Amino acid sequence: MRIINIIRNEFLLDKMKLENELERTINNKTLSTNQVINESVEIINKLANTNNSLETLESYLNKEEK
Repeated sequence: MRIINIIRNEFLLDKMKLENELERTINNKTLSTNQVINESVEIINKLANTNNSLETLESYLNKEEK
């Protein structure tokens, strides 16, 4: 079970990093509007992938508990 917790923590840490990166990108006044949009969309796609991976892991764990 320890390895499962490590994997879960990795996903949660990645999610937090991406959320921080998104916030910093949106608030960056040195980037053009197009750069902010393009980088934000890229980060959001990574964030969605991380969230989906975390949900998939949780669903597998819930199935094993039943």
